[in-house]
Amino acid sequence: MKRLAFVVPRYGPGVLGGAETFARHLAEHLPPDEFEVTVLTTCARDLLTWRNEYPAGETRIGGRRVLRFPVDHQRRDAHLFRRLNDRANRCEPLTPQEQAAWLENAAHSPALYSHLARHGDDYDLLIFLPYLFGTTLYGSAIWLDKSVVCPCLHDEAYAYFVDVRAMLHSARGLMFISAPEQALAEEKLGVRHPAARLVGAGLEPFETNAERFRHRFGLAGPFLLYAGRLDPSKNVLQLVSHFVAYRQARPGRGLKLVLAGSGPLALPDHPDVVSLGFLADQDLRDAYAGATLLCQPSLVESFSLVLMEAWLAGTPALVHGHCPVTRHHVTRSNGGLYFTSAAEFAAALDWLLAHAAERARMAARGRAYVQAEFAWPIVVERFRQAVAGWLAGDDRGTPPPAIEDRDGR
Repeated sequence: MKRLAFVVPRYGPGVLGGAETFARHLAEHLPPDEFEVTVLTTCARDLLTWRNEYPAGETRIGGRRVLRFPVDHQRRDAHLFRRLNDRANRCEPLTPQEQAAWLENAAHSPALYSHLARHGDDYDLLIFLPYLFGTTLYGSAIWLDKSVVCPCLHDEAYAYFVDVRAMLHSARGLMFISAPEQALAEEKLGVRHPAARLVGAGLEPFETNAERFRHRFGLAGPFLLYAGRLDPSKNVLQLVSHFVAYRQARPGRGLKLVLAGSGPLALPDHPDVVSLGFLADQDLRDAYAGATLLCQPSLVESFSLVLMEAWLAGTPALVHGHCPVTRHHVTRSNGGLYFTSAAEFAAALDWLLAHAAERARMAARGRAYVQAEFAWPIVVERFRQAVAGWLAGDDRGTPPPAIEDRDGR
């Protein structure tokens, strides 16, 4: 029996975030006769406030033991953190001292770190994700010989911080969930870890009812769906801007943009932009099935669960061509199109809306791609073999089954 701890800053069904969702699903899909899994997390749910909303202590989620620890708000200079964070988001360079100040004033849980220090021997491996938060940056340093980091990297300013790259170099192993994510680490960050493994993220089929969604939310005509955080970092404003321009140029088309998610972004008031807020799992699955296509405008993805879920629900995708990860998935699967400008967005929409049969074929190809590459039995086997290599102390490890690359990369 392999004893694993998943260390993640926020955890639970009500938590928005691709990395956090991946952590929960992986923990719940590992065979209990092979893996004894404990989740170490904080009491926070919201990514912006980091308020301690969940009670501290032990609970169970999805059959897994979960230990929650409070976030310490007394030690933070929230004003300094926001100022540095705004500069990083504007791609302004931060000095090493400013980077260290950003990390020091991020959300931290000393109680969680203390648990790791005292109980590290209770676990064979500690799996930390995603890379950016204090639970990973500080927690992984406590037991370097047991720490595996699943960074869920994006090509963003934080990934280039000195301490982030040092952490990735120093960990016992690295676990990547897409080939472009691993390429980012190796080619741009210069992190070529000998115990890096490409595992992927898992999905399984689910039931949908498109008409139930349309009836519940009063949507009769065609619509584009965005699912995720309403956050500037997800490029949602560009999507809305492109869509509004498209509708102004084609007033008779009767198309809507439906946004499923919550976040701090203030959206323009437009009759064809419908914001539904956070949706329950089944409502979101029904939304995928009811949509004409999924629009994923984000430039900073490490895998994109919503893209895969849309394909499983039978819906093609339109993604941003400047996102290496989503473009990689779309071009490998031929499950959709990509755009890099407002003109390309409009041209892609025109073509997709005019070719219903090809939309269906794209969706089918996307579904086949997900089932062939990211079904849970396949991902669990890759993870199983990666763990065997990390525990054996052999940096060459046991090569996991390769994720097929039809483009030869």
